[in-house]
Amino acid sequence: MRKKIHSQLWIYFACLIFLLLLIVFFIFISLMLLLGVLGLIVTQKESHVFPLLFILLISLLIGLCISGFTSHRILRPIDHLRKAMSAVAKGDFSIQLAEEQRIDEVQQLYHDFNKMVKDLSSIETLRNDFVSNISHEFKTPIATIQGYIQLLQSPDLDRQEQQLYLQRIAKSSQQLSQLTENILKLTKLETQEIALERKTFSLDEQLRQVILLLQPKWEKNNLQLELELPSLIYNGNEELLYQVWLNVLDNAIKYSRPGGLLAVRLGQENQQLVVTIKDSGIGMDEQQRQHMFDKFYQGDTSRKTKGNGLGLALVKQIIDLHGGTIEVLSEPKIGTTFTIYLPITAKNSN
Repeated sequence: MRKKIHSQLWIYFACLIFLLLLIVFFIFISLMLLLGVLGLIVTQKESHVFPLLFILLISLLIGLCISGFTSHRILRPIDHLRKAMSAVAKGDFSIQLAEEQRIDEVQQLYHDFNKMVKDLSSIETLRNDFVSNISHEFKTPIATIQGYIQLLQSPDLDRQEQQLYLQRIAKSSQQLSQLTENILKLTKLETQEIALERKTFSLDEQLRQVILLLQPKWEKNNLQLELELPSLIYNGNEELLYQVWLNVLDNAIKYSRPGGLLAVRLGQENQQLVVTIKDSGIGMDEQQRQHMFDKFYQGDTSRKTKGNGLGLALVKQIIDLHGGTIEVLSEPKIGTTFTIYLPITAKNSN
């Protein structure tokens, strides 16, 4: 089938070139006859046939040579590209074409193809990692629920043990629900299905609400709070920004050492609102900082801390959607500081 396609292309080009030469031949003969009729050239009738046959033969030979050259210079690169595309369609993303070509258009075509294959390879790697990670994240709470359901079927359980198992089942169910919700939010943000509906609200009051919501956690960890929240109004998506403060503060509390410091400051700098959240926790090394916004990435590979590695990825998406930036300074065993910059819009200025 492949040879048939290649031969059909060769025949097509050969016929096209031969047709062009044939047209040129007839134009040449017509011009010769016209000049003979006008008496501009002297022709002998008996010698007409041989020159015509000779010109026709030369035209055929030139047509074959040109078609062969065309097949070698144009059709062969196309055939190589077709074979490479067929391999990519079968899942081989390692294939690369030699970009050193004499024809500039072919060289650019090969370059674009190689770039496309590299991008597809990256996407495929991310997809495989995503499926692997999400399978692991769903498997853990499901296995926990199944295990405690089996334990609840035991007739020897007392009331206290039953309540304990039911609480753990409820926590695992909540973890599944939160994981699903975060995945849906990230998907909607990345596919731009969520329109950024802005409205004016008190940013300092929103931060206080999140801190109060997390009060049981920072009280349990005996953290010392240091708050600097002057009255500031911001025009943005209130629901999405609430998720930002919730995720960042929850991480700060989760990774803080008992009795540590948690500082939250709100201010204004160079036409930007600045929110700084600082903890005195375990901190991060360089590798953890580089991957902290990746989906499902967790610096604690032992998974001793609760979470699914989607919180900071969600934070980054929301901040980008608002046209802001986020900076992270962290040192192992010293602490981490998140600084979030939100641009002040015209409505904020008013």
